[in-house]
Order: sequence, then C-alpha cells, then structure tokens
Amino acid sequence: MKYRNYNLINRINKIVELKSSMSQFLSFVLIMVCFDAIAQEDYSANRVAANSNNEQFYKVVSFGDKIDFGNIENTAKWTIVNTKEGIFVTLSGSQINEYTFEKPGFYEISFLENKKRTEECNHPQFNEKMKVKVSPIKVVFDFSKIDFSEKIQKGRNCENIIITVPVNITVKDNSSEILQAPGLSIAGVGVALNAKPINQQIVVKNGIQFLKYQLSGFVNNETYLMFDFSDFNNQVQTYNHLQIIN
Repeated sequence: MKYRNYNLINRINKIVELKSSMSQFLSFVLIMVCFDAIAQEDYSANRVAANSNNEQFYKVVSFGDKIDFGNIENTAKWTIVNTKEGIFVTLSGSQINEYTFEKPGFYEISFLENKKRTEECNHPQFNEKMKVKVSPIKVVFDFSKIDFSEKIQKGRNCENIIITVPVNITVKDNSSEILQAPGLSIAGVGVALNAKPINQQIVVKNGIQFLKYQLSGFVNNETYLMFDFSDFNNQVQTYNHLQIIN
C-alpha cells in the first residue's frame, strides 16, 4: 500500500512539474509574440513617419511615356488632370494604357470602378486618386553597345571589371543639370556582385553619354546574369547577359 501511495505521489509530482514547464513555455512564447508585435508596430510607425516627409507617387515616368495599368473593364472610368498645363482628360477601361504623358509636371489620376463588388473581391482595383510625376528627362540605354572590360568568370574576383553602356539622354527644355548617377543591380544564381558608378555625378544634357560602373564580388555558380540599370526616375531598364558564366 505504501509503495502504491509513493508511485501515486511521484506521478502527481511529475504532472505538476510538467504543467509548470508548459506554463513557463507558454509564457515565454507569449512574451516573444508581444515583443514581436511591439517591434512590428514600431517598424510600421517608423515607416509611416519616414514616408510622411516625402510626397508619394504611384509612378514616376519620363515625358512621352505611357503607364500600363493592365487589363481594365470598360465600366471603369478615369480622369487625368494637370492643372498647371490645363490638361483634363476622361477615359474608359483600358484606354488609360494608351495615354501618353507628353508634358512634364504633376498629374492626378482619378479612378472610378462602376461595378458591384462581391464578398470575394470587395476592394477596388486601384486607389480612387493617384499622383503621377512626369520627369522632363528621358534616358534610353543602348544595350547593343554595352562593353565589359574583362570577361566575368565563375569564382574569379570581379574587382577590376568595368561596365560601360551608352545612354541617349533627352531633356525636354534642352537645359542641363547635375544629378546623382543612377544605380545598377545584378541578379543570378549564386551571384554576389555589386556595381557602383565610377562618376558619382552626371551632367544631364541632350546627347549620348557613357555611364561606367565598377564591379566587385564573385559569381559562385554557373548562371546567367541579369543587369537592372536604373534611370534618373528610378525606373529600371534590364539587360540580360546571353552568355552563361562558367
């Protein structure tokens, strides 16, 4: 009888210890979740505070460009307004994709979706109002004449390789200004390549200019490379390197 009582007491103690451990574990998890929630809240608040200092645009494009909004139903209505230039245009459905922003400046695009929404899709396709900035500078990269000072090879340090690419710059009012050189990012499997402009500032004026970038880092696998060149509006023009790196 004493032996049985001892076993019973021992089992009860183990159950109590297990419950205590589980309680401590759950408390730990709850604390971690709370910390994560607080961190996320702080992060979101910091992002809102940072964004509030800058006017946000749906898109920044160059003069003469179009914006592809995708496939839009004909029931949708658009209004494009540039008060300074006296522009007021109304469009329907996918007509918005064919509109050319000829004049630089700031545009407000209004979107009205004339259809009933279901429970599965109860939010509009676009915001009711969107701001677009049209830049007076247009940049076109001529990738047919891109040049690499040396061949990129797998496992080789690319520190001394220079990429040169000609760009055709058009300025709407034929003026000139000094801007920060646009960036370049490189993607591929097992790629750890960085590129920085050799000239940090560019005199932006009409004509052909040559942008130069110095590489650093390695390609660790056989792969194809994709080069994303940014223009002065932070819009990307992509060059796909057709030769595999090996």
